[in-house]
Amino acid sequence: MGKREKVSEFEKNVLGRYSLITVVGKSELMVEGLRGILDYSGEALRVNTVSGVVLVMGAELEIASLTAEELTLKGKISSLEFLY
Repeated sequence: MGKREKVSEFEKNVLGRYSLITVVGKSELMVEGLRGILDYSGEALRVNTVSGVVLVMGAELEIASLTAEELTLKGKISSLEFLY
């Protein structure tokens, strides 16, 4: 097993228990470990993730891509909050 294969297995184990949230500047947010969308509007997005509920606030928010486990949000992001 190569080094990259070991890292990939580690990533699968870690991401299976935790969500990964990546913020790019103030205009893009990616969520891995998505369990579902709870609320969505142009000003707010509330999602359930493997790690808990996440609330994103902003303006002109739009879901750029969506799969069963991942979401990409674009717009003017003003805040990110973890709700428990």
